[in-house]
Amino acid sequence: MRAFKICIRVPNHLGDLLISTAFVEQVLLRFPQAQVDLIVPEGLRGLPLPQRGEILGYNKQIQRPWAFGRALKQRGYDLFYLLPPSFSSALMAFASGAPARIGHRESFRGFLLTQAVPYRAEARSRHLIQEYLELLGKTGPAQPRLELTPTWVREHLGGLSLPKGFIVLAPGAIYGPAKQWPLAYWQALASRLTQAGHPVVVVGMEGDYPFAEAKGVLNLTGKTKLLQLVALLSEAKALVSNDSGAMHLGAALRLPQVALFGSTSPIWTGPLNPLAKVVSLNLDCSPCFKRVCPLGHTNCQRSLTLDAVWGELAACW
Repeated sequence: MRAFKICIRVPNHLGDLLISTAFVEQVLLRFPQAQVDLIVPEGLRGLPLPQRGEILGYNKQIQRPWAFGRALKQRGYDLFYLLPPSFSSALMAFASGAPARIGHRESFRGFLLTQAVPYRAEARSRHLIQEYLELLGKTGPAQPRLELTPTWVREHLGGLSLPKGFIVLAPGAIYGPAKQWPLAYWQALASRLTQAGHPVVVVGMEGDYPFAEAKGVLNLTGKTKLLQLVALLSEAKALVSNDSGAMHLGAALRLPQVALFGSTSPIWTGPLNPLAKVVSLNLDCSPCFKRVCPLGHTNCQRSLTLDAVWGELAACW
C-alpha cells in the first residue's frame, strides 16, 4: 500500500513561515506514517524546515499557480493544506487534483476547497498560529521549530569567526520605521553590553541602520545570507530584536530573546518561545499596524527605555 501523501502550502513571508512550522509539526504528529511535502517561496527553500518528504520551491514571479498545481498532479497528493489566505494558493491546490483541500474561507475561494474553514475570531485578536491550527480542528500551545544539526551549522557558518558568548542585536524591520526602536537606543544597548563584558554581533539586511563600529561590536549588517544568519543565531547567547524575521528565527531556535513591539501586536505575531521576553508599552494608539507612525511621534518605540530592555535581557542569563 502506498503512503498517504500530504502537501502543505506554507506562507510567503519569513516570519509567518516560521510560525507555520508549529502547524507542520502538528501535521507530522497527526499523520505519523504520511509523506509530508512543503511548498515554500523559492528564496526560503534552503531553510531546515520540519517535513517528511520534499521541500518544493515556488517562485510566484515566474511560475503561475495553475501550471504549478497541474505539475503537482503526478505526485498524487491525498490532502492539501493551504496556509496563505490567497485565491492563488487555492487555485494551485485545486489544480493539483488532491481530493481533500483544506484552507480558510477567504478571498472568494471557497468553491476551490473541499473544506473551507471559517475564522473563529476577529482578525489579529489571537496568535496567528491559532488560525493555522483551526485547519486541523485544534487549539492550544504549539511552538515553531527548525531542524538544525551541528554539521548543518558548521557548513552554513562558512568559516565565520564569532566571539564566545555573543549577544545578537537585530535593529532592522523590513516592514517600516514604526516597527523599529531608534538607532541611538540600539547603540546605547550595544555600549552597555560591551561594558558589561558581553560581545555584540549586529545583524541585518543591507540598508538597515548604519551601525557605528565600536570595540567589542562585530557589525555584520548586510554581510550574511539567510542560512548563515540561522547558523549564527544558533550559536548566540541571546537575541534582541524588533518584531521581524530575525525574531521568529530566534523563537524557532529556542534562543533566549527580547522582542520589542511598537506598532504591531505580540498577541498576533509574538515569538512562540518559552525563553522569550516581550517589551511593549501597549499605548492607546498601538497596535496601529502602520509602516510609518500616523501620528508622527512613534512614541510606542521612542518611549521604550534602555533600562526596560536591559532589565528583560539581564533576566535571560
